[in-house]
Parts: sequence; C-alpha cells; structure tokens
Amino acid sequence: MQINFINEIEPAFEAYEIDLKTILEKTLSHLNQSMEVSVNVVMVDDETMQNYNRDYRDIDKTTDVLSFVDGETMDGLTHLGDLLISTGAVVRQAEEYGHSIRREFCFLVTHGYLHLLGYDHMTPDDEKEMFGLQNEILSGIAERL
Repeated sequence: MQINFINEIEPAFEAYEIDLKTILEKTLSHLNQSMEVSVNVVMVDDETMQNYNRDYRDIDKTTDVLSFVDGETMDGLTHLGDLLISTGAVVRQAEEYGHSIRREFCFLVTHGYLHLLGYDHMTPDDEKEMFGLQNEILSGIAERL
C-alpha cells in the first residue's frame, strides 16, 4: 500500500496523515478487496478546488472532495487515483456539523476512497449504501462526537 499525502496548504493537517493508511486498510478489508493499491491525497485551498470543479465537472464553485479514478495496475500495484480535499471545506463543515476537524478530514477521505472504488451517491439507495459504509468504516477511527 502506498499513500502519497501532498499538503502544502495547512501544516495542521499533517497530524492526520496517519489516518490515511488506517482508513484505506479498513475500507479495503470491509469491502473484501485484497489488491495492493496506491492513492494520492492532495490538500488544496478553495480557489484551487473551485478551478478543478469548474474544469472537470462544469460546476463553478468549490466543493469538499473530488475523486479522480485511475485504476491502472503496474508492477502489481493498482493506482486507485487521486483525491483532492479542500482545507477550507474541512474546517467549515467540521464547525457546521459540530465535530472535530479530524473527524471531518477522515470522513472526506473515506468518502473519496469509496468513490475511487466505484461507489457513488446519485440515487437515494446508492447514497444510503455509501453513507452507511462510511459510518461503518469510520467506527473506531474517527467517531462523531
């Protein structure tokens, strides 16, 4: 397993890097996935996120997390893709939902990993399944306070 954490925006988020591997291991185990994987997790500011959202989704506003699926396998390692997470959204949403910044960061990472593994929330049933998985995966890692 290889996780590249790129964070040039907010040094405080470095403390959460340890959660990236724990969440990915639990996600893969929970989904009975045994593949060797790599993923890039990139922290960005709201302006950068808005630019990506506009350029790749035709939505000219910021968002909390974007997932770019890859799926290419090289030397036995499957690159799941890239996650972009907005530091501003993490802070705002943690306050809005009344939980810690770490909890929101872990929630968005889990959400992004599930997208990279093919899950979505476009229908009510898909949303129920995906959000249920997120809660199960985060149980014992980053509980809601």
